Amino acid sequence: MSEPAPPLESALLLPVPEAEPCVQRHRFRHDSVALRGVPAHITVLYPFVAPDQISDATTRAVGDVLAQFPEFPFGLTSLERFPEGATYLAPDPADPFIRLTTAIVERFPEHPPYSGAHAEVIPHLTVAQSPDAPIDELAEIERHLPIPCVAREAWLMVEDDDHHWRKRSRFPLAGSARA
Repeated sequence: MSEPAPPLESALLLPVPEAEPCVQRHRFRHDSVALRGVPAHITVLYPFVAPDQISDATTRAVGDVLAQFPEFPFGLTSLERFPEGATYLAPDPADPFIRLTTAIVERFPEHPPYSGAHAEVIPHLTVAQSPDAPIDELAEIERHLPIPCVAREAWLMVEDDDHHWRKRSRFPLAGSARA
């Protein structure tokens, strides 16, 4: 008898297209979700509602929360590593990302960030998941820093039966030309 497939997931994220030229090659080698359709991003909330449980009311509620936040500039300013080994780019300022996550979690308290595994929200753009990723290879990213960025919209991404991720909904932040 085969094991049941893991449940499908969803996530709310802020895409960071400005970082793609610098990080894409590294993400494709060291971050499996990059190969499954997830762009360079900073997570707002993961995991979120199971894809088959997302309703129109869910997306309206997300949109209502996110519409309260204006677009904002930030920079990806330093290459860091979590104690567990993942390497990431840290945004500055971090506070707007924390406020977004806090507001979404207040609206959806049954979905704590990373299932409650971490006491603190640390905004980050993952470059490599593996602790075995060669830090000297990743360090070449530093020559591109800081990377100026603007948070303009959030995406609700869902995983499909093939474990590929796709954008289901987009939520422009207030003041965005994309609104």
